[in-house]
Amino acid sequence: LGVMRRGSTMRVSSLVGILALAVVGVVRAEVKQVSAANDAIYFSKSTEIAVMGMFAEAKGAEFDAFMTVAKEFDKKGGIAMGYTTEKSVYSRYLEDDGKPPSIIVFSSFNPETGEVQKGKKARTHFAGKFTYAELYKFVLVESQPILLRLPQNLGPDFQKRMILAFGSGMPKLFVFGKASDEASDDVVAAARNLRSKALCFYFSVNPSDSEDEGAMHMEQMGFAKADVEKGLVAAMIGQEAPEKLEWDGTSGDKLESAANAFIEDQPPYEPPPPAAGAKGSGGSKGKKKGKAKKEM
Repeated sequence: LGVMRRGSTMRVSSLVGILALAVVGVVRAEVKQVSAANDAIYFSKSTEIAVMGMFAEAKGAEFDAFMTVAKEFDKKGGIAMGYTTEKSVYSRYLEDDGKPPSIIVFSSFNPETGEVQKGKKARTHFAGKFTYAELYKFVLVESQPILLRLPQNLGPDFQKRMILAFGSGMPKLFVFGKASDEASDDVVAAARNLRSKALCFYFSVNPSDSEDEGAMHMEQMGFAKADVEKGLVAAMIGQEAPEKLEWDGTSGDKLESAANAFIEDQPPYEPPPPAAGAKGSGGSKGKKKGKAKKEM
């Protein structure tokens, strides 16, 4: 398995430009200090993705690193960013008998399928080191479902997170299928296993519609719109031109293997640098918090 190289480049900026039109003028919120248990419940439900840092006090390397990242994502919008130093708040969310610092992401997306789950929030705990790079990647990855199904519009925050995903420097997997077909279990499994390595998208395509969004992206990646009539097709975008994956359109294992081969050829992901003069970009060099845990 491998990838098919293409010499032409893709107008990635057009992907971002199209999405940006939908969110011009939306006012963003500030990094919120969560001071009471009721505030934490409201905060966790304020949008599809909410990130809360939990600290014993509002100072120190870990706190500074988190706030640097929180302010970077606050500028982008679409994600509720907050923190608490209240034991009555963070004791409700720490794993087992854990102690701060810790970070939790509240997500409206099912961690197994990536589909929206109404009225229910999944929880993911940060398991890395409190450095700017690790925190930034964690928030970026967890801001997206394991498989972003498009076209779809859940509102302005959803649109902003799509812009974040498309504009990020992480490898991106695009799978295209007929509008009448749902993402298969094999595709979902591959996306789940590629978590933290790539951002994964599934486009439903109507080849007969001249204005179909998925068809437009297919053509930008070198496919013909009619290709989806023969089965699923996939491509990846890294630091350069998009590349079609050599994939049979069915096996999730083969899709994952081809995607991993592409990712191995890419330089390691590096987040954009924090704003000049921001505190905490170095962060703590202490031990990791442990294995990441997702809760329904």
